[in-house]
Amino acid sequence: MTAEKYTFDATPVERWIDTELAAGRLTGGVVEICQAGRTAFARSFGVRDQAGNPAMRDTAYWIASMTKPIVTVAAMRLIAKGAFALDDPVELFIPGFGRSGVLQPDGRNVEVDRPPLVRDLMTHLSGLTYGQFGNNAIHAAYMAAGVYDFSSDNAQMAERLATLPLLHQPGTVFEYGMSTDVLGRIIEVTAKAALDEALRALVLDPLGMTHTRFIPAPGQLAALPDTPTVRGLAPPFCERPSWFSAGGGLSSTLPDYLRFAEMLLCGGEVEGVRLLSADTFARMTRNHLPIDVDYGAYTATLGITAPWEANGLGFGLGLAVRMARRAPKVPGGLGEIFWPGLSGANFWVDPENALITILMTHAPEHRSQHRIDLRNAVYAGLAKRGQ
Repeated sequence: MTAEKYTFDATPVERWIDTELAAGRLTGGVVEICQAGRTAFARSFGVRDQAGNPAMRDTAYWIASMTKPIVTVAAMRLIAKGAFALDDPVELFIPGFGRSGVLQPDGRNVEVDRPPLVRDLMTHLSGLTYGQFGNNAIHAAYMAAGVYDFSSDNAQMAERLATLPLLHQPGTVFEYGMSTDVLGRIIEVTAKAALDEALRALVLDPLGMTHTRFIPAPGQLAALPDTPTVRGLAPPFCERPSWFSAGGGLSSTLPDYLRFAEMLLCGGEVEGVRLLSADTFARMTRNHLPIDVDYGAYTATLGITAPWEANGLGFGLGLAVRMARRAPKVPGGLGEIFWPGLSGANFWVDPENALITILMTHAPEHRSQHRIDLRNAVYAGLAKRGQ
């Protein structure tokens, strides 16, 4: 697809940014839209700190769950090297994982029908959840066990989860939770390195993503707002964090994440650097949810990113996958892949339209509406595509 085939009307995106800045729902960030290998729109806006310094293209932001696709690519690279397999039981790497059974509504535990597998971690079918996102007995158990604790480490996190029952039988229910964090521990075990070192060797260094870190460079990270989401879930971003959260611990810059997105748009390779074979990339980006899958209670809160039929979405390995068109409610091209961050950061890769969209910002309390509005603005701009 050539650049000449496309035009992009930036007016809807400009208008959205200006509206959100004026309303105080955005304070600063950067948006970039690339199409057919060229920049169609780029804008840094607002401020990056309380001193009023402007947000810049290379300002770093907490990307939260946009960490998950990076970690999954790292895991797929290890799988390609033979370090482990998608159908390996998780307990091969985390002793006892799944042995505590499945918690029933009446408080009983029953045995698992089969062990949780590595592929279950990548598809959120493992039976794990997030303790912060519910008020049932299992959520209380997570909180009491301290599984989401930046003063621990990945080994301790995994050991604590292994003592707790699962919420669902493995392979049956899409339940958004700490699955990718457990995958991060498997990466550590099989790579024989801490997660930050493993990600650097497997993904970040090969792509030149020098500013994607669990510990941002001094002065590079935009100020985090004082909100309930940030207070409860954001990493401390200190000099020596104990827990490198594979589910949401990274910070990154737009140029870095654009490099990662370009690799995805190009099927696992960018500018001669191949991270994923064509077969591995195809496996990652097809729907892996079973036809009869159920959905956990938290799924509805994912809004337009919930991987179910009403949104036209399935879920691959570490990424949502667009299976059907749902415009104008949820516009997007077939084969689109993405996963946004709770911090407000967002990205998607739309191969049908040769499109990459990336938003770096800290706006956690407005993230759901921003995902809708930015998407609508981008595809409104594409409506004037050249013929």
